[in-house]
Amino acid sequence: MPFTSANGISFHYKLAGRSGPVIVLLHEMGGTLHGWDAVAPGLSEGFRVLRYDQRGAGLTEKVRLPFSNETAVEDLEGLLAKLELAPPYRVVAVAAASTQALLFRECHPDRVASLVLCNPALGVDPSRAGQLNERADLAEREGMRAVLSVTLDKSFPPELADRETYEMYRGRYLANDPVGFAFANRMLARTNVADMLPRIHCPTLVVAGRRDTVRPPAASEAIAGKIPGARFELIDAGHFMPTTAPAALLALLEDFLRA
Repeated sequence: MPFTSANGISFHYKLAGRSGPVIVLLHEMGGTLHGWDAVAPGLSEGFRVLRYDQRGAGLTEKVRLPFSNETAVEDLEGLLAKLELAPPYRVVAVAAASTQALLFRECHPDRVASLVLCNPALGVDPSRAGQLNERADLAEREGMRAVLSVTLDKSFPPELADRETYEMYRGRYLANDPVGFAFANRMLARTNVADMLPRIHCPTLVVAGRRDTVRPPAASEAIAGKIPGARFELIDAGHFMPTTAPAALLALLEDFLRA
């Protein structure tokens, strides 16, 4: 289990593949690097594949100060520098992690070779910020189990995966640090990167899940339509795509990233 320090905290990460361009896999809010377990090994042939538990998640250090989307990007910058991983990078993000992917590309357009956005969330408008802040307050006050009905039960119904996969994901979700989860929700409540879409000029793939009830495919397709030359694909997956449809997602990633 490799650990390293970057941007002032300890990160848990996995780096696979001995040579080739670097792929960065960013997990969803409430997830961990293990969400990529069925995808990352297939990409490590010909690529170096980095995945890590984001600030406050998984086995990464649990923080007690609020953080922003800019902080999350600084974490990524610090990890890439510490691990001496050279650009250009292929960045693959799930859901709310898309905000980091877009901001990283905005800050370093010359370092990003391509983007893949899976069921992307680009932040929220002020009318929805209250819901995320209420969810954050509930998690802090009563723990992760208290927010299952408004988070995991909607985003990952058990019928979308086999029993073992579902129980593993649910167990890791409940093991989240409630304070770190709250900070992540508040970060998203203060974030909106939709204005960056027309400025993306690297090859971009937007993938939607046919069985995603949190973010309907039409919303992801609309995002793809605002990115010059973006490719849009629909697969039979739920919201947490790397977990609910790893084989279909891996096939798409290999086709896009090896092109």
